[in-house]
Amino acid sequence: MKNFTINSGMPLRSTLRFMFLVMAALFIQACSLFDNEDEAEPEETEWSYEDTDWTKLGYSECGGKVESPINIETDKTIKAQLTPLVFTYAAVPATIVNTGHTIQANVKRGNSITVNGTKFTLMQFHFHHLSEHKINGNAYDMELHLVNQDSVTGNLAVVGVFLKQGAANTELAKVFDNLPPTKNQEMVLSSSVNLVSLLPVNRQYYNYTGSLTTPPCTQGVDWFVLKTPLEISADQINAFAKLYGNDARPVQSLNNRPVLESL
Repeated sequence: MKNFTINSGMPLRSTLRFMFLVMAALFIQACSLFDNEDEAEPEETEWSYEDTDWTKLGYSECGGKVESPINIETDKTIKAQLTPLVFTYAAVPATIVNTGHTIQANVKRGNSITVNGTKFTLMQFHFHHLSEHKINGNAYDMELHLVNQDSVTGNLAVVGVFLKQGAANTELAKVFDNLPPTKNQEMVLSSSVNLVSLLPVNRQYYNYTGSLTTPPCTQGVDWFVLKTPLEISADQINAFAKLYGNDARPVQSLNNRPVLESL
C-alpha cells in the first residue's frame, strides 16, 4: 500500500478533495480483497476410467499407500471372530442419478451401520462393472458400494457387496428398470428401496483400511467387503453395462496392509 502525505500549505478545499480520493482508493482496494476471498472454488478436474493414473490430473491422494480396491488373497487374510456389523437399514425413498461415472442412488438420511460402537449414516449407494475388489484374482460381475459416514468425524465406512449373474434381483430391479441414460439425469423412484434386501443373509466380511476408489481417492476409508454375493440377472447386468461397460478402478498394491476376515 502507498504512503500518502498531505501538504500543510494546500488549501482546505484541495485538502478535503485529496483526502476523499485517498479514502476512495482505500475503499476500492478493500473491496478488491473481499472479492478475491469470495471467488468460487475451481471446479473438480474431469477424470475417466480410460486412464486411471489420476495423479496426473492433480488428485495426489490417488497415489497414496492405502489405495482401494485390492485383490483379496484368502490364504493370506487374518481370520478372526470380528464384531458383527449392525445394520439399521429399512425401506427408503431414493433418487437415481447418472453421475457420468456410474449410477448412484441418493437416499434420505436415517439409515446407518454401527461398527464397534461407532454409527455411520448411509449417504448413497452405487455400482461398478466389473467388481472392483477381486477374490484370489477373480472379479465378480458387478459390485455394489454402500457409502456410510460418521456425522461427527466425517470418516467413511463403505460396505461392498458382490453381485453375480443368476436370478433377477427384484429389489435392485427398482433401480435397474429406471437407469437414467444421460449424465446428470435424475429419476425419483416411485417406490422405496428396501436396503436390507441389498445385503446377503450371511454378513461375514473382509475388512481393511483403504480409500475411495474414485477421485479424490480420500484415504482412511474403513472397508467391509461382504463375503457372500447377491444374484442379479444377465439382463440387469447388461442394462448397466450399456451405460458403463467399465467403471472399475484396477486393483491397487496392498503395501503390507493387513486384511481381516470374519469367521
